[in-house]
Amino acid sequence: MQATIKYSLRALGLAGMLGVASCNPTKIDPVTDPNNQSIEGVVANATIAQMRALGVGLEASYRLAHTNNAPYNQITGVLGREILILASNDPRWTGEIIQGNGSAVPIPLDATGFYVNGSYNAVARVIRAANVVRQSATNSTQTTAVERQGYYGFADTYEALAKLHLLNLMGENGIRIDVADFLKPGKFTAGSGPALANIRQLLDKGAGELAQAGTAFPFPVSTGYAGFNTPTTFLRFNRALAARVALYQKDYAGALTALGGSFYDPAGSLTLGPKLTFAPGVGGDQGNVYFQVPNTRPSTYVGVPSQFVTEAETGDRRLSKVSTRTTSVSQSGLTSTNDPLVYPAQNSTYGIIRNEELILIAAEAKANTNDIPGAVAAINTIRTRSGGLAVYTGSTDVPSLSNEILRQRRYSLFYEGHWWVDLRRLGKLAPNPTPQISLPASTGTYKLFDRLPVPDAEVRWDQANP
Repeated sequence: MQATIKYSLRALGLAGMLGVASCNPTKIDPVTDPNNQSIEGVVANATIAQMRALGVGLEASYRLAHTNNAPYNQITGVLGREILILASNDPRWTGEIIQGNGSAVPIPLDATGFYVNGSYNAVARVIRAANVVRQSATNSTQTTAVERQGYYGFADTYEALAKLHLLNLMGENGIRIDVADFLKPGKFTAGSGPALANIRQLLDKGAGELAQAGTAFPFPVSTGYAGFNTPTTFLRFNRALAARVALYQKDYAGALTALGGSFYDPAGSLTLGPKLTFAPGVGGDQGNVYFQVPNTRPSTYVGVPSQFVTEAETGDRRLSKVSTRTTSVSQSGLTSTNDPLVYPAQNSTYGIIRNEELILIAAEAKANTNDIPGAVAAINTIRTRSGGLAVYTGSTDVPSLSNEILRQRRYSLFYEGHWWVDLRRLGKLAPNPTPQISLPASTGTYKLFDRLPVPDAEVRWDQANP
């Protein structure tokens, strides 16, 4: 992830250090690494160079959620039937997640499976990294008060982002929110409500810290954050995330307030926002895992159900996000004739949160605060600017507007990790949730899941530590 990311990994071996299994109940003797600084030593009194590496490493750790063995957008995409993964090397994508195994009796998801542990552990690592940054900044005698605020604001924002991703995966299973001491973590929340409240509080806390962090971060930020690489501009990213969380909480007034402090701009670029960057072939860096060469049949093939095309409005420019294959791909009774083109190259950037999503958040929040003209205007911004469609002429009652906004989110935010979460939070995770929206492989022997199971290691930890 550019030179700054590689610097952090060389300086501290941070990825390995932050990979300490916080959910492993097995107690082992500590092993001293003679070649690298220990986490305990860094937390106790980090040098300036170590603090810089920790800050950069925190950013790098988040990218693992999108490059690991079970990338976030693929897991959420398959669970919401936004995409299909027909993997010749691992039948669990269809046999377990989609249940295309011909069995008339649904089987539960495997709490030890790669699709649970891979996605969960990669995101949990970010939370661990954020806590290490925060503790190290507090104890370091070489950081100034202003610099500490920069580390705190950055860490709190990233911890909130990671917790939100974890909660999106876990749903009403909840998540652990008290994880400052990874050897004595708190219990899982009772549902999503307390977790969302904690995430919102973290973002608000981070916003206050960023406001006191001076004019520059005391560590380098990657090129993906161009325009958001100072405490003041990074705060706009923080507020954008707060708007997303408020929407999930159904705090629509709060979402609009957060948008006011973000980079929300109805007339601005729809792709505006911080991004993950990839440089495959440069110093061992990875490429964008969501890129797939069209018309090929990789071992882990990603396809797009035909409903995404057939249920679109005629002339919708967002259909350029998929391409029609010359030969279809079939497995476990499922067939794909479309390939995703959202990320056209290995070095394509990945938008963490984009202005297009913020406009859609504004539309939903305005509709639910009785600003009907404002909601329609936001819908039309997306329809005309993103879809190349005519303005909305349907009913303007809140349920009708909500369905229209959901349709626009489907095409504007395709393969960006939102569709399954949107269907679930709006109570529409069903075979035919609204007119013109259907979910393939969701009836008969197939099964729709609304959450991943709590990983087996987490369950065993709680059993060993009641």
